[in-house]
Amino acid sequence: MSANYHTHTPRCNHAVGSEREYVQKALEAGLKILGFSDHTPYLFPGDYYSTFRMHPQELPGYVAAVESLKKEFAGSLEIHTGLEAEFYPAYFPKTLDFLREAGVEYLLLGQHFIGNEPFGSYSGRETTDESILEGYCRQVIAAMDTGAFTYIAHPDIIHFVGPRNIYRKWMGTLVREAKDHQIPLELNLLGLRENRNYPNSLFLELVAEENLPMVLGYDAHQPDHLTNTVQLTQAEALLNPFGIRLLPTVELKPI
Repeated sequence: MSANYHTHTPRCNHAVGSEREYVQKALEAGLKILGFSDHTPYLFPGDYYSTFRMHPQELPGYVAAVESLKKEFAGSLEIHTGLEAEFYPAYFPKTLDFLREAGVEYLLLGQHFIGNEPFGSYSGRETTDESILEGYCRQVIAAMDTGAFTYIAHPDIIHFVGPRNIYRKWMGTLVREAKDHQIPLELNLLGLRENRNYPNSLFLELVAEENLPMVLGYDAHQPDHLTNTVQLTQAEALLNPFGIRLLPTVELKPI
């Protein structure tokens, strides 16, 4: 791998290691590009705040830390300041303005909830309900329509265990829309590390049918994840039967 755009920091409350440690491990791994994409702060109304993302007041420090390392390591590692964000229609426009003003370069779409958090359904919860699968796919497609996202992180996070033909119907639509929008889809290495419901072989089948490439995302939550080659070997074994090629880099889409 020459690039990883999916890297977290302790500000999300479930990752460890300083930004500098991630940079050092990226260099050790031979990466040429490192994108930080911690879980985005969101401008929720009222007192609610989810526990897996940084707070709005932490964003300036995050941007400053990454930008400082970008200057320090210029010439040896290309560093970018991004965030992993859900698309919540009720709050997205205001939040996007906030992120732009702070100097965020790019967004990855990680649709962890369907609807508008906290009232929606968690995407990783096992379900046989077609309406939840449909809702996930429609929301991801609506996110693509905004033009704000560089790629879709763990697009197969939705944990639908109902009929195969229903999964193919809706996720096939999502894949075709990604192709039309020219938005890359990620093969997520965290899912392999933790043996989650993704990467999903049926999803990869749909990707292969559309002859789409994918991008590998370490989804690093600790610095050593960037030097762990076990998941790279697993990813290769998973993709080879489908003939899916990997993108060495992606073009960052300014927000």
